[in-house]
Amino acid sequence: MWPFAKRTARQKEIRRTKAERHGTWYRRLPEQPATLAALSTVATAVLAVLVLNAGGEVLDFRVNEVVPRAITSRIVLEIEDERRTEQMRLRARDRSPNFYKLDVSLLEDIRGRLAGALTLAKAHAHDPQELVRAAAENNVLLDEAGWAELQRLAALEDANEYKHVVDAVIARLKTSLLVEPEPAGTRRTPTEAVLLDPTLPREIRRPMAELRFSNDPAAVAKVVEESVRMTTKPLRESFQTSILAMLGPAAEGEMLRPLFRFDTNRSVQVAEAAKENVPPVVHSYAVGDPLTDAGPIGADELELLRAEHQAYAQAVPAQRQAWFRVFGRTLLAFLVVLGVASYMRRYQQGVFSNHFRRVVSMLVLLLILGVTRFVFIGMDVPPHFAIGMQVLAAGLLAVVYADEAVFAICGALAILITMAAQESIAFFVILLAVSGTMVFGLRVVRYRGKIVLVGTVAATMAFVASIAVGLLAGQHFNFVLIDSLWAAGGTLMAAFVVEGVLPGIERLFRLSTGMTLLEWCDASKTLMRMLAAEAPGTYNHSLLVGALAESAAESIGANGLRCRAGSYYHDIGKINKPEYFVENQTAGLSRHDKLSPAMSLLVIIGHVKDGIEMAKEYGLPASLHAFIPEHHGTTVVQYFYHAASQARGPNDPEVSDTEFRYPGPRPQSRETAIVMLCDGVEGAVRAMAEPTPNRIEAVVSDVIQQRLADGQFDDCDLTFRELAVIEKSLVKSLCGIYHSRIVYPGKEEEKKSAAS
Repeated sequence: MWPFAKRTARQKEIRRTKAERHGTWYRRLPEQPATLAALSTVATAVLAVLVLNAGGEVLDFRVNEVVPRAITSRIVLEIEDERRTEQMRLRARDRSPNFYKLDVSLLEDIRGRLAGALTLAKAHAHDPQELVRAAAENNVLLDEAGWAELQRLAALEDANEYKHVVDAVIARLKTSLLVEPEPAGTRRTPTEAVLLDPTLPREIRRPMAELRFSNDPAAVAKVVEESVRMTTKPLRESFQTSILAMLGPAAEGEMLRPLFRFDTNRSVQVAEAAKENVPPVVHSYAVGDPLTDAGPIGADELELLRAEHQAYAQAVPAQRQAWFRVFGRTLLAFLVVLGVASYMRRYQQGVFSNHFRRVVSMLVLLLILGVTRFVFIGMDVPPHFAIGMQVLAAGLLAVVYADEAVFAICGALAILITMAAQESIAFFVILLAVSGTMVFGLRVVRYRGKIVLVGTVAATMAFVASIAVGLLAGQHFNFVLIDSLWAAGGTLMAAFVVEGVLPGIERLFRLSTGMTLLEWCDASKTLMRMLAAEAPGTYNHSLLVGALAESAAESIGANGLRCRAGSYYHDIGKINKPEYFVENQTAGLSRHDKLSPAMSLLVIIGHVKDGIEMAKEYGLPASLHAFIPEHHGTTVVQYFYHAASQARGPNDPEVSDTEFRYPGPRPQSRETAIVMLCDGVEGAVRAMAEPTPNRIEAVVSDVIQQRLADGQFDDCDLTFRELAVIEKSLVKSLCGIYHSRIVYPGKEEEKKSAAS
């Protein structure tokens, strides 16, 4: 065991030594940009594939969409007609019988009151008036014929005759079908009524048309009239009046009391049972049976197509074909992503040179693609909603990169969005049209309304293109108009979103738009006011460099506004020690006369470090920080290098120019390289006694050749052709600034006397 343990310890030591020497693989990734780019590209392709294949196939039909031919079923299909089933069930529920329950207590109350009248007649046999009064207290209203007949019956020894009369009236009332109406708001339409009499063993079923309702006074009077026909003629009028009084409302405003009460619970239970007992309505379709005819698709047809689509997706043959479609989408997504990545690497390396910006951009584009895909899966929205998402992506890319190369990325995203929406090539053309409008319209954003203005133009483009594509496909104009309005509205909304998130985009991507740069070009900014007050010569120099740089940059298609803003702040480090720089010195006086060349070098170079610190302190945009160190690059401080060379003794070693160079870095962009040239030529021309055009041209050419020979442009993508164009622009601008002037009368003598 000991030799094995010893060998293991030695191996661990070797691995630890290698890790310390080379670092772990993930720590060394930032040093391998090609590997990082490849990994991010593959990750983007994989995520795009996952998004495109999420949710399965999407039904690409909509209501009122015109289809050129009939659509048939691909499988044997049984579809429940939910709407028809619901209609049949509601019909069964509404036509189920109403249930009414006999109010036995009311009938017994009527029976008791009528039977008690005979007892009162016996008690007041000799006093008719007292009989009428006592009976009225019991709701038995007797007229003259009534109390006379009642007294006659009371005088009889057999009281069964009156009892039979009362029983006959009650029995007649029980069969009178006087019922309580249904509660207010009920919309049921039953055809049959079931009357429940607890004294009978079976239910009584009657058509609803035969019922008489207690809220109809005429019907109640008719029922009572028919019931009292069973009595003797003298009692009919009295019984009719009495029974109507007994059926009267319990309180003012209420309806007459029914003999049969509406049984709500039983009626609802039977109605729901009738609804549940209706079987579903099912339509069967064989393979090849038409689901919809050629022409516009209706709402019912769309539901049928959606059901067939879902059933087909679950079928075994469809699942096999779905895997082929997944493979096709995967292959196409990889081709699109890898193709764009190859194009950008081959022809537009500078666009995605920033790894952080590249990763964030890819994540934002994947997020937009994912939102587009999942909206189509989970919501019933027109595909033209995707146009707004495409415009959102194009607007963000155009603002972030401001380069025509992003149009290639927009084209790739348009392909993926077309696949996500499962649309045709015509839809892809619309996406390209609005993308081009946004990308080329937002190359420079110098005012707040620019994005909305370009978005309005893009919305118009989307509206017109959608109408053209829709009419070309043979769709109805109303259908095309709705799609076009969706396209225009989504595009305009996307422009407002880009406008709203612009400050966040600037912070996230660490960039400055034209609007921000213009704000920092304002002379009222704190740094500009400090520069003008503390170092007026440097301030004027910066303004001249800004004018020269902007003109030169625009001549080669670079960002002229960024050059101007960077020029204004490239020398802010001189604010701390302005008197050590020649442009701020009084004629004949120099602080460097008392310093050694090495000490003067430290002071001069120190303004770069001071400038960077001040830029951070005062919140100068990060995109302008590079102008402070890069406008000098690693050039030699010629004046003090020459002074040091002259001051060395015969036996001293030769002074190396590397000791008198700025710390750099060299210009990393065309813009900082242009400011380097403008800074050099402006100082050189300003030092000339008589800057004639020929001399200016010679000086400009000499400065450019010196910087080129010194390798200052090795890290930026300036070409020889662009250097030639920049040279012409600088010569033209400088000749305009230092042009010859007319000598006015009286001034010539002063000039001659001053010369003598």
